[in-house]
Amino acid sequence: MLKEIYEQPSTLVDCVRGRINPDTCEVKLSGVIDHRDKFLAARRIIFVACGTSWHASLIGEHLVESICRIPVEVEYASEFRYRNPIIREDDIVVAVSQSGETADTLAAVELARKAGAFVFGICNVVGSSIARATDSGAYIHVGPEIGVASTKAFTGQVMVLTMLALTLAREKQNIDEAHFLGVVHELSRIPEKMKKVLKLNDKIAELSKIFTYAHNFIYLGRGYSYPVALEGALKLKEISYI
Repeated sequence: MLKEIYEQPSTLVDCVRGRINPDTCEVKLSGVIDHRDKFLAARRIIFVACGTSWHASLIGEHLVESICRIPVEVEYASEFRYRNPIIREDDIVVAVSQSGETADTLAAVELARKAGAFVFGICNVVGSSIARATDSGAYIHVGPEIGVASTKAFTGQVMVLTMLALTLAREKQNIDEAHFLGVVHELSRIPEKMKKVLKLNDKIAELSKIFTYAHNFIYLGRGYSYPVALEGALKLKEISYI
């Protein structure tokens, strides 16, 4: 897991390669552009995911609603598939999964396709079941994730969801140019910022000793930080069993 945490600066560079042009600040997510009409006509976007991918989807909800002005719902795939949900043909269902094999998410994809919705997949593993079952999509290109608790896949998913929101907002022409350029510029700086954070590893390891005897933790966050708080809490539970 620590190995994969340290890989994040390079995996995020791989994630945006060919999609963000640092010179022109253009964002091109071909899976969205190739199906531009479907996205522009969408009445609603439904994210279906489980666990860490669900937390990434909550960040995607904030992004899409705030800069694309399209209503978004985020569903636990395990609940969605058993609930007889209302899915319309002008909905877009976005399935998010690291492996592309998550059984509940794959079942939700099949449900959406039967209802006639356009299905977009975001996953890491090329040729996976979700990649094959969806109408279009985007790979996160972060390389194999062996650690049980997801790290680089989460940040890769958030990066792709950000690019999806920016691409769609640009296509809908409802994002201010200065805001668009500002976000794209900051995205390109994230790998270097990550390297600076990772240099603090020894200090963080020292700080962690203070919490060795803690029985409870409360993670607090608001807005974009709320899903990050949920993800942080999940990581601590998964790794330390607190």
